Amino acid sequence: MTHPSGDVSSSRPPVEPGPFDAGGGPRPTKQRIVVLDAVRGLALFGILMVNAPLFFWPSQFIPLGGIPAPTFVDDAATTLVRFGFEGKFFTIFSLLFGIGVALQLSRGHSAWLIVRRLVLLALFGAVHVTFFWWGDILLHYGVLGLALVATRRWSAPRLVRTAFILLAVPVVLQLGLAALGSLSATSPEGAAAFEAAMAESDAALAAEGREALAVYAGSDVVAAAALRWRDWGFSTVGTLFSGMLLIVVAMFFFGAAAQRSGWLEAAAADRWRWLFVRTLPVAVIANVLYAWGSLSGALYGFGTWPAALASIAFVVGAPTGALAIATGAALALRSEGPVARSLAAVGRLALSTYLAQSLVMTTLAYGYGLGLYGTITHGQAVGLAIVLFALQVPLAVLYARRFRFGPAEWLWRAGTYGRPPS
Repeated sequence: MTHPSGDVSSSRPPVEPGPFDAGGGPRPTKQRIVVLDAVRGLALFGILMVNAPLFFWPSQFIPLGGIPAPTFVDDAATTLVRFGFEGKFFTIFSLLFGIGVALQLSRGHSAWLIVRRLVLLALFGAVHVTFFWWGDILLHYGVLGLALVATRRWSAPRLVRTAFILLAVPVVLQLGLAALGSLSATSPEGAAAFEAAMAESDAALAAEGREALAVYAGSDVVAAAALRWRDWGFSTVGTLFSGMLLIVVAMFFFGAAAQRSGWLEAAAADRWRWLFVRTLPVAVIANVLYAWGSLSGALYGFGTWPAALASIAFVVGAPTGALAIATGAALALRSEGPVARSLAAVGRLALSTYLAQSLVMTTLAYGYGLGLYGTITHGQAVGLAIVLFALQVPLAVLYARRFRFGPAEWLWRAGTYGRPPS
């Protein structure tokens, strides 16, 4: 990203990676580019919007047709999240993550230091799953981030080529599944066998969903922890089939390539405008198709051509949407006004903010808290997300005025360097 004026002042140090970028940790505010932190803060809001309904409903309900949406407001909330949020904001974090690791490597940080930091991030994720929520992203980032270390000597073109190959894999997979589904339907016996297999799978998912409704709404914390790990495994398989995990690594590589090819320099300011203009229309079309597939139920017809179309639209719409939002937000927030500074405070405390969101939402949902699990509609969950983030922003602003590090960031840095940060 560039300085808000469009240039990077020669008296200002290059941007340091933020707390979610696997870099060396945050630096004093005066040495940070506010717009980059602001984009990170905005991404935290987007992630919360997507996660909010999933705090209150079983993951198994997703392939069965999604979270219940009994009213027009719920349908509208579902449409909004599918079109404007889902798949876009974790990819922004992935892009920033790749930039952060590449910056650290370019400044002489050892590969082993970055590996240690990634291992600690994975441990944060393991704790997050065990005690809070199955939808953790930290463990994935900690493990998949090792790809950035393994490819640290790759050139920018090689990283970009590999990223496109990774994005092509789920496209080929979805086309293959649709072809197999069509092939099975060419004979009555094959069609019957396919339908029976899908019915058996749906019945198993429904049973697991009912179990989740009982366990998470109950008071057995040990059973809930065990179930969270099962659900984490289930969701990980799902994200692999949907292409989400490959999108994460692809965006890691795009971020690293951007840093190595000079896209973060002042002279590259026009490139970001160029990227915004070209990714926005593709993102709009792809995410319209994805939202249609989700709302119509086509997305959940395993092994069908409509499901393949909707899934491919996700693979295209997630990275292009992320790039359009990231570059568009950077251009809009480059004046470093009050909104940018407020979002930047959240971005500086990204890890702590992310974990706090899980703490609050699971306390509302689980039986040891308010016990709202299975009772909150999609629209209500989105409303709770907006309220929670609206509270987190001023709290982050007040906290960042007094402290350099959030609580989780302090622990992460101390563990990385073996000493308390000063």
